[in-house]
Amino acid sequence: MNRNEITTLLKFVDKTRLLFNRSISIKTIDADWNIFSYVIINHLDNKITTTTSIIQASGLPFATGLRRVKKLIQEKKLIQRSKTKSGKSFSIHPSNNLIKEFTDYLLSIKKEVALNLGYSDFNDNYFFGTSLSAGNIIPAPNVIINQNKKYKKINFLANDNPTFKVIDKNIDFFEYILDCEIELIIEGDLKKLLNVIIKNSSSNKKSKFDIVAFNIPWIGQLTKLNCLLPLNNFVKDVGINLNDFHYSGVRSSSFNKKLYGIPIEAIPDLLFYRTDIFQKYALSPPKTFQDLLHACEVLKGDKQIESPISWPAKKGQPLATSFILAMANYGKPYVNLRYIGKNIYDLDVEKILLKANFLSDASFEAAKMLKKLTLYSPNELSAHSNDECVEYYSQGKSAMAMNWSSRAHLFELNEASPAYKKTGYLPRPAGNSSFQVSPIGGFSLGIPSNISPEKIPFVMKNIRNFVSPEFIKYYIEHGSLSSPVFSVVNDPEVRALSPIFNEIDKMEKEEKIIEWARYPLPTYSNIIEEVGHKIYEYIFLNKDLETTLKSCQQSAQKYLN
Repeated sequence: MNRNEITTLLKFVDKTRLLFNRSISIKTIDADWNIFSYVIINHLDNKITTTTSIIQASGLPFATGLRRVKKLIQEKKLIQRSKTKSGKSFSIHPSNNLIKEFTDYLLSIKKEVALNLGYSDFNDNYFFGTSLSAGNIIPAPNVIINQNKKYKKINFLANDNPTFKVIDKNIDFFEYILDCEIELIIEGDLKKLLNVIIKNSSSNKKSKFDIVAFNIPWIGQLTKLNCLLPLNNFVKDVGINLNDFHYSGVRSSSFNKKLYGIPIEAIPDLLFYRTDIFQKYALSPPKTFQDLLHACEVLKGDKQIESPISWPAKKGQPLATSFILAMANYGKPYVNLRYIGKNIYDLDVEKILLKANFLSDASFEAAKMLKKLTLYSPNELSAHSNDECVEYYSQGKSAMAMNWSSRAHLFELNEASPAYKKTGYLPRPAGNSSFQVSPIGGFSLGIPSNISPEKIPFVMKNIRNFVSPEFIKYYIEHGSLSSPVFSVVNDPEVRALSPIFNEIDKMEKEEKIIEWARYPLPTYSNIIEEVGHKIYEYIFLNKDLETTLKSCQQSAQKYLN
């Protein structure tokens, strides 16, 4: 089980024990459970736990709680660690034995749940919280009777990503299924889309749109400007099972512990590679940047391709994104988030004075690696945005590409592509050994903050439909290779369409998909645009690296201040 699944199970058991204590009139406090649950959660989040905080979590009177903590230390369930040189101040941690016992206990609960849901062969394919339809063939969308007499139209603002193209091309089908008219506005330019969402919500008038599809790094800016409605209070009412969604997608649709969107596209940035060409040279799939450069060196003379690799390097947002993602692979986000451990950073920044990280070792290494990569890239690399990058790969001109998974339809569903059925998928290569990771991207569906309150139930029901397993499968069957939910990925018919679903599902469960690489600062768009122009001067115009990164740091810090 990974960290996310352990946390979900812990919350489930917490709720069941709380329900028992509320329902059965007994005076006993569930102190041991409260203590163990609290210290394990803090351990997973790498947060300091003190004796006082444990006593508060236990629910016991102070003196009784203090005796209980001391006894658990004597029993070696908890351990003390000195916080200061004087040894007068301690932090408390779960012992290795308690962690093992606690994990085994949660695993046994998971097993019982799985067996009672009909999973006779219990293994890692069952992810706790997954929809009951997981592993089954998901049917086509059913006709929905719109019981609302007042509202018969949905005003929907979206981007031209593959999922929304599917909705647009099949609008009559969706109107028939949902029993209402759909006014879908497609805005392909991301800057313009962001501005339309902001302008719509900053108006004193009621919102023009019922649903807005937002790019997940914008969430900080959109919430700061009060553009989006918090959805926490409406999710359960309409029957959306958030546990069926990839954890990274839900967390990236949240800000300051509030949910502002429901994922409709969850697309990690991956390394695509031609399995046939790699087999031809007996090359192992690249897991590190050193492996990647070695593969490029071997493949540079191959007559079958024009360049070993393609990646987005167009001045501005595309190149800046490539740069900060490479920084993440070298172990650092672009701002100083708190490091938890392994490949995890804390997204809670309330107690941190944020500073840019463009003068870190990771920043220098990432920039130098990208410059080396230009030697093995297309001649027109500086004109490559995401679309040109994947088009190049899909036409058989490169043996590798680094790009968002949603664009894999250009070769996975195109029999004429040389890469058709000959592509393997990996997380982005590691610069630092623990950081072979891929950032989550994609779009979530939100509700403008200035919508008519009486319309919210109608809109939420339709958001539920647009992100339902039946609809997600329909998008996939019609050209969008993205699924934000486990149950759809486990559908045998979906898995048969492309190996990408199985690979992404595995990466999610192995915690290879991260949210922190593009931390959604309210000024994210401004920082990225400026950094993308400055790093271009080093990569393509040979400006001094240290000077370039100092300029990046100053630009970013200006927005952070």
